[in-house]
Parts: sequence; structure tokens; C-alpha cells
Amino acid sequence: MPENLIDDFIARPYPLLLQGVVRHYAWGGERYIPELLGIANPKNRPFAELWMGAHPQSPAQALLPNTTVDLDKLIGVAPEKILGRDSVKRLGPALPYLFKILDARDMLSIQVHPSESQAREGFEREEAAGIPVDAPQRSYKDRYSKPEVHVALTDFWMLNGFRPAQEIAKVLQTVPEFAPLQPAFAGDDLERLYTTVMTLPQQEVDAMLNPLLDRLAGEQPTETENPDYWALKASQSFARPDGRRDRGLLSIYLLNLIRLAPGQGTFQAAGVPHAYLRGINVELMANSDNVLRAGLTPKHIDVPELLKALNFRGEHPQILEGQRLSDIETVFPTPAKEFELCRIDLLTGQNWAIDPDHQAEILIVVSGHVTAESENREMELHRGAILFAPATCALRLVAETTSRCYRARIPKRE
Repeated sequence: MPENLIDDFIARPYPLLLQGVVRHYAWGGERYIPELLGIANPKNRPFAELWMGAHPQSPAQALLPNTTVDLDKLIGVAPEKILGRDSVKRLGPALPYLFKILDARDMLSIQVHPSESQAREGFEREEAAGIPVDAPQRSYKDRYSKPEVHVALTDFWMLNGFRPAQEIAKVLQTVPEFAPLQPAFAGDDLERLYTTVMTLPQQEVDAMLNPLLDRLAGEQPTETENPDYWALKASQSFARPDGRRDRGLLSIYLLNLIRLAPGQGTFQAAGVPHAYLRGINVELMANSDNVLRAGLTPKHIDVPELLKALNFRGEHPQILEGQRLSDIETVFPTPAKEFELCRIDLLTGQNWAIDPDHQAEILIVVSGHVTAESENREMELHRGAILFAPATCALRLVAETTSRCYRARIPKRE
């Protein structure tokens, strides 16, 4: 790293532009993220996620004068000075969150995140077994839980948590192909039902799903509020060469199917099964890569670990509408200790200043044009610009046009 530039920055940290990292997963959209970043995509390559953080797999680049530095390496030089003393004391010497823009053109896997204790125990067990961290059969990539919050930027469809027991009972009674599952739900025992779904022999899964999908292929459902629509779509997206059916199709009927309007969101705590189906969002999560999958994926599914992690409470999810802190700022509070997501809306000429005693923050401009001022420094931030604000550094935004930004920060704790 360029020592003199690093020394100057550490001596008196100031806001830095970041260059995020694009992840090109097959399910990604082809337009939103390239247009956000102002880059061409003539070959229609999928731009699934824009990572804005210091995750060691894909750290953002911090733009120092005349050079760039991986954000995780920059933070590692002086964690307390850059992240904030309170952050390091409570959460360790690394940026505790990962900020993303996500564009799902196609469905993501059904997944759940483990609790902190399960993640720690699982990681240490797999380490002791000598399983490489990048091995396909590895379930735990680190020791941490992965709570996450997101807010929709477009209409957004997803699965979130198990449906209430009475709704699941109605599904099992009204979908004729699911009659074999009714005995497993005697007494509204959701854990027993889902354990059955995840452990059924493959031939029994196929015996239920083949006639269901044959029927849906003839009906061609078009209503996105209907699980039938997503089940038929998923059967095509996750078709297997051997003709076997992905048992995750069953989960589409057992989980809450919700449609979020722009500005609405949800929080995924440990144990909550969920899947993104279609749409664009801004997402903020703990800086972890621990995912236990339940279906709609060709990747490894560890059924015993999945069942240990799941929260089997059936209820409708809470939709986050945001809480107004002022006419400019809206916060989406969650129980997470690692992060807090805020939205900043500025009319032309309005300004907003960061809390003087803040910890490390990242901000992205999703629309408009603002000027960022910090002591004797000034930067023009257009749509797609990403800014990193080290702890306690001054920052003021002035809107040159009507603008919207999303802000990732570390919440204050008493």
C-alpha cells in the first residue's frame, strides 16, 4: 500500500469515494446496476449484486488520491481510527456490515441463516474436519450470524417465513397433490411437516410434484400473488437434467408469499426461511457468508443443519415501512447490533449533516446529484456514487437536484 497516502489518511480520516464490486450471478438483471454505475453492458451480462463493503471475498476499492486500496486492508491499518472505538470494542476490528444493491431477474435459493452460536459451532466443527472453506459441501464459511434487512427499490416479490398454521392446513386440503402430506401436519406440527418435506425420498417428491406441474402447465397461472405462478416458474428455472424435481417447490406453498412496494422492506433474523423471487432492492446485512439452503438451487443442502437452524413459528411477516426521523431521513430499525439502514431524501437546495460522533458509514446515491462537503474537501456525487465516511469525520450533503441516498451505519447502543 502507498505508505505516505495511508499515513495522511490515518492522521486525519476524511470521506472517500468507493468503487463497489459487481457479482455476476446467473439470476441477476442486466440493466439496473449497469445503468446505476453508468457502464455499458452490450452483451447483457447478468449484474446480480453490487457489494459495498469490506468483505474479504470482494472488498470495495477505496479511492485515495492517485491510487486505490482494498477497503478491508485500509481498515486493518487503524481499525479504531477508521471504524470507531465503540464499533471495535463491541463488534471487532472489521467493518461489521455488508451493503448491497441486488437485482433479481430470476429466483434465488430458499435459505436460512444460522444463529451466532450455531455458526460458531458449525464453523469450528468443519474447520476441525479439514473441509476447505471454499468446498461445495461446506455449510459454514465463518463464525458469524447473518441477519439482514432490505428495502425494495421496485416492486419486489419474496418468500418470508412459514405461513400461519391455518393457512398451511388449507393448502394441504385444497391442493390435491399434497394430500400425502396431511398426516405429517396432524396437530399443526409445522416442524414435523417440514422435516417430512425435507427428508422424503426423492421418488415421493416427484410423485407429488409431477402431477402438480403437469396441471399447472395446462392452466398457465399468471397471477404473481398465486404460489402456482412461482411454482411453475421455479420448475422451469431449476429443471434438472435427470428429470427429478427440486423439493424447494413444496416450500413455495408453505412460506408467506409477499409483494413489497418500493420503500417497503423486511428483516430476516436467524432461523427465518426466505427467498427473493423478483425485483430490485437495497440490502444490508452482517458481514457474513453463512447460508443454509432448503431448495431452488443446485448447491449443497445440509438438511440436518437446516432443520437445526429453522424457526418453525408460522406467522405473517412484519413489513417495514420505515420511521421518519425528520422530513429528510427515514430509518428502518431492526434488532441487529451490526447495522442500521436509513434513507435520505433531499429536495433541491436542502442539506443534511452526519452525526458528529458517528461510526463508519457507507452511503450510495440512487437518484439525483449531491455535493459532499467535509472540512476543506468537496466532492460531486451523481447517481451510483458510493461514499465511505470514517468514524467522526465531518460530512454534509447539499442537494443539487432532488436526490435520494441510502445510508448504512453502525447503530448506537447504550
